[in-house]
Amino acid sequence: MRKTFLILLTVFQISVVSAVFAKPYIEELYDSGVKQFQGGDYKAALESFNAVISTATKKNKEILKKSYLYKANTLSELLQLDEALKEYVRITEKFPNTNESLRARLGIGLVYYKKNSYEKARQYLLNFVKRFPGTKITDDAQYWLGMLHFKNKNFKKAAVSFTALVQNYPKSDYAAEGWLRLGDSYFNLKKYKQARNSYRKILIKYPSSPQAEFALYSVGRVYESEGAIFDAISVYVQFAEKYPTSQFSPEITYQVAEYFYKKKDYGKAAKYFEQIISNFPEHNLAESASFIRAKIYYRTGACSEAIDSLKKFIEGYPLSKNYAEALLYISNCYLEASDYNKAIENYETGFKLESADPEIFAMMKYNCGIAYEKIGNTLDAEKCYSEILYRYPKSLAAAGMYLRRGDEFERSGDYFAAIENYELAATLSKNKGIGRTESINGLLSTADEDMGAVAQKKAADCYFMQKKYKEAAREYLKVVYLFSDSQYVPESHYMSARSSEEIGFIKDAKQNYEIVKKRYSDTEWAKKAQERLDKIK
Repeated sequence: MRKTFLILLTVFQISVVSAVFAKPYIEELYDSGVKQFQGGDYKAALESFNAVISTATKKNKEILKKSYLYKANTLSELLQLDEALKEYVRITEKFPNTNESLRARLGIGLVYYKKNSYEKARQYLLNFVKRFPGTKITDDAQYWLGMLHFKNKNFKKAAVSFTALVQNYPKSDYAAEGWLRLGDSYFNLKKYKQARNSYRKILIKYPSSPQAEFALYSVGRVYESEGAIFDAISVYVQFAEKYPTSQFSPEITYQVAEYFYKKKDYGKAAKYFEQIISNFPEHNLAESASFIRAKIYYRTGACSEAIDSLKKFIEGYPLSKNYAEALLYISNCYLEASDYNKAIENYETGFKLESADPEIFAMMKYNCGIAYEKIGNTLDAEKCYSEILYRYPKSLAAAGMYLRRGDEFERSGDYFAAIENYELAATLSKNKGIGRTESINGLLSTADEDMGAVAQKKAADCYFMQKKYKEAAREYLKVVYLFSDSQYVPESHYMSARSSEEIGFIKDAKQNYEIVKKRYSDTEWAKKAQERLDKIK
C-alpha cells in the first residue's frame, strides 16, 4: 500500500513540474506560425495565426497583437492584397499607438505598392516618412518610396528618395541596396559619373555585401555605356576573377575573352574561354566558348591540339552552326601538316554538309584544290577551282583564285591581265572586311589575312614596273587607306612618294616621305624616306 502511494506521489509531482515549466499551448502555436512564416510556408502560417487569434484571451494580448500583424504580413506574401489591407487597417484601429500599429501603417503602403497603386502608395509611404521620422522602420518606408518611383520609371524622384535614404539612414540595413538603386537611377538618367560614384560607394563601404557583386559589374557597365571599352574590360576582368561563379559571370567572362581574342591576345582569351567551359558547361555560351578556344589553337599554329579540340567540339555539338567551320579547320590542319589525303577526306566530308555557309564551302573547295595539286591530281584540283569561280565568284576563295591568277599573268609578263586579277582580289577582300570581320577571320591563314593588301600592292607594283608612275602612286595609296591595318602600309606609302618623285611631283613626294618618317619611324621605310629627302633637297 505504501509503495503504491509513493508511485502516485511521484507521478503527481512530475505532472506539477511539467505544468509549471511547459510553454502554454497558445505560445507554441504562435511560435509554430512564426517558423512557418520564416520558412516560406505561408498557408500553414496563416492557419496557425488564425488559430491563435481565435483562441487567445485577454491574458494573451501581446501574442494577439503580433499574430494579427503576422497574419496581415502572411496575406500580403500570399498576394491576397485586399484581405491584407483589411487586416492592416484593423490593427491600426484595434491596437493604436503600438509598434504593431506603426508596422501596419507601413504595411498599408506596401500593399498599395504591390497593387501598383502608384499615387496611394506614394501618399502612404511619404506620409509615413514625414510623420514618423525617427522610428526603426522609417528607413524601410524611405527605401520602398524610392523603389516605388524606380518601378514606375520615375528615375529623378527615385534618385531623390534613395539619396535621402543613404544620407539620413547610413546605418540602415537598406543602405547598400540604397546606393545600388541610386546608381541604377542615375544610370537610367544617363548621368554616368554619378552612377559610377554610387556603385563605388558600395565597393568601398560594403565590400562583402551581396550588392558589391552587382555594383562591380555595374561600374563596368557604366564605362561601356560611355564608350570607354578598355576601362570596362578592366573592370570585367576584376569581376571574372572575383566572382567566377556569379550568375553574371558567363556573359561578362565571355565579353572579356572575346575582347582579348579580337586584340589577338590569345593567351588571355583562352584563359577566360576555358573559365566559361569549366564553370558553366551547360550555359548556352559554352558552345561558342568551346569553339573559339579550339579556334585559338588553330590560329596559333598548335595543329595537334586544334584537331583534338575541334573533333571534341564536333562530337559535343553535332548541330552547331560552327560545325562546318570546325571541319574546315581540321582539314586545314591536315593540309598544313602535309597529310594531303587526310585533308582531302575531311574536305570531302564537308562538301556533304547542306547547311554549310557558302563562304566556308568555297574555302573548303579552294584548299581541297591545293591538296589535290600537292598529290599531283591536277584534274580534280582544276574542278575545285572552276567550281569556286562559277558558284562563288564573290567569295574569299575566289579572291584567292584571282590573286593566284594575277601571279601567273605577272610571271608571264601580261601586266594588264595581272592588274585586272589583282584588283578583283583586292576588291573582294576589301568588301569582305578581311582582318576586321570576325565571321571570316580564321577562314584564311594568318599570312593570307593580308591578301587584299597584297593584291592591291601587286597591282601598284605592276604599274610601277611599266613606269606608269601616276597610276602607281594612286594604287599604292589605296593600300594605305583601304587596308590601313596591313603590314604593307609603310612600304606602300613610301612607294607612292617614290612614284610621285619619278613624275616630278616633288612637293607631293616630300610630303609623303615626311609622313613615312614620322608615322612609321621604327621601320626600314622611314630610313629610306630620309635618304630620298636628302637627295631631293
